[in-house]
Amino acid sequence: MGRVWLGMRKVVEHLRRLAVIFAVPIRVKIVTETYQREMSPKEFHEEFGGGSPSRVAQQFERLAEHKILREVQRKGPGGARRGGVEKFYRATELAFCDHPTWVALPYSIRLAVGWNGFREIIAQLRRSMEEQTFEARADRKLTSEQLLLDEEGCIRVSEAISEEFSDHWEEQDDARRRTAHSGEKLFRVGSALIFFELPVDDEQVGPSLVASREPLIPFSVRLSKVFEDEVCLQIIDEGNRGEISVPSFHAKFGKRLGLSRDAIRRRFDKIEPAGWLVPVGYKTGGKRRGGAEKFYRATGPAICDEDDRGPWAKVPGSLAESEDWKTLMWLSEKVKRAALAGTLNRRDDMWMAWSDLNLDQEGWERIVASLEALHAFIRAEHEAAKARLKRSGEHPIVVVITLGALEMPKPLKEP
Repeated sequence: MGRVWLGMRKVVEHLRRLAVIFAVPIRVKIVTETYQREMSPKEFHEEFGGGSPSRVAQQFERLAEHKILREVQRKGPGGARRGGVEKFYRATELAFCDHPTWVALPYSIRLAVGWNGFREIIAQLRRSMEEQTFEARADRKLTSEQLLLDEEGCIRVSEAISEEFSDHWEEQDDARRRTAHSGEKLFRVGSALIFFELPVDDEQVGPSLVASREPLIPFSVRLSKVFEDEVCLQIIDEGNRGEISVPSFHAKFGKRLGLSRDAIRRRFDKIEPAGWLVPVGYKTGGKRRGGAEKFYRATGPAICDEDDRGPWAKVPGSLAESEDWKTLMWLSEKVKRAALAGTLNRRDDMWMAWSDLNLDQEGWERIVASLEALHAFIRAEHEAAKARLKRSGEHPIVVVITLGALEMPKPLKEP
């Protein structure tokens, strides 16, 4: 029997807050930037665009209503503000799933998040290469390799990556405090932390999902439509387990959820256009009395040959021949293989993280040194795991680990 999303109050509350952030794509950018530094709607619009100044201000106000942003100070009137008062905000949280929330999500959603997160990482790395900030610093780092670990090693490596992720954001806070006194200008840095399991002999370990081309809806908006309603998540969870219909779902969960068949049908009608369910057939006869019962399955992301689509499309010859791009293509093939087999997010402690940071020179040097130390730790765990595997006879776990830190170009300004 599938999970019933009742009694999971903290997880549901966290998902509803994420739904508010994801409902409008620019809100994700607002939260990301204001988590790093205080900003006013006016400053955000001047730097990142996002439509009219009034539209940007409305999004700030909406996030503040939900206490996702908090007002930290006001300036004015006077100067460029004339008679107005300028409000400055900081985000109270990142648009990020904590571990309890992540493991509670249906498999197909976690797979889609992992795959789309990887696409975003490739897009960011490609942009830095094309705008020539990737090699702006000789000590920049990008390593990607396949290693053998045991269960103990996987746990230790994942915990080390988690600490590294937190340390990067702390380094940003330290950099901001230092530059407040030194006057040094901060620069934009991207960091990548990737850790996932590869299949053995292309084994299929995840649920059998229906491949479906994603609808022309921003991915964050697709997430918001299901994060805001735990019943939608329950429906998708069931769609991962087998064929479902409105009548079958109502018979199984309607009473416990306190929902009528029409209320459940409205959820199905909301999920299908968002691309989380796809019709797989109809059944007639019996109690259906001449009607046709429509059956659905959960969908998987469209993972195929991406050479002519997405961040892989139309790569210039000079970039395609570079060793760094070849590293990304090697990594892409590994991610595709793991996603298709179901091992990409089989482990609850997998990582597919990209962080946009603002650092000073000292912060940059500390992060590079930290990544070097993490790389050495992972290599040592690889060697220790090989020794433990010989003694225990445990089957090895094949993993891919990618660590990166590089200077990024200025963010693109949205229309």
